[in-house]
Amino acid sequence: MAVNKPDNQELPDSGKMEVAGYGKGKTLYEGRAAYVRKLAHGRKVSVVGESMEKSIALFLRNVRGDDRMDAYHAVQNGFPLRSVVVWVDNSPAFKKANVLSKIIGSSDRTLARRMQEPDRLLTPEQSTRALYFAEIMEKATEVLGSRDLAEQWMSEPARGLDGLAPVDLIANAIGYELVNDFLTRMDYGVY
Repeated sequence: MAVNKPDNQELPDSGKMEVAGYGKGKTLYEGRAAYVRKLAHGRKVSVVGESMEKSIALFLRNVRGDDRMDAYHAVQNGFPLRSVVVWVDNSPAFKKANVLSKIIGSSDRTLARRMQEPDRLLTPEQSTRALYFAEIMEKATEVLGSRDLAEQWMSEPARGLDGLAPVDLIANAIGYELVNDFLTRMDYGVY
């Protein structure tokens, strides 16, 4: 299948390529990890890299490349609590918003008891929430240009999200989808 691209950009040559336009998207397992997005006035190609972004990779240590099936299996097996704690502790905004409690889905007291066993694995549901937060942080960093701006944006109410802060929505699948879609609209300038 041929992919239209600007004349001055080369398509990657090894890994996974996702072709998505307005509407239907198709995935090709050839080329390096790249996301090809159809814009209203042509096409734009941006290369993500050979492996997942750093924070996501912290959770998915044994996942090869950008394979979502491997990510699925890693989530089903559960992430170590220690990895999630390290990731949250590196984000002042996430610490302030009690993201660890949102990921674990429990009160601060229950979380304190749980912290006594940091090598214990999270449940698949908890691991999914951790992955949601990591993916949204990576996408926000890409769209806004820096991690500091992404953290600030995630902590503040957003008009396009009915005045709610993105960090307060991500803990479930529908909220994750809303924030992810809003970031995509921001990336395209349609918000």
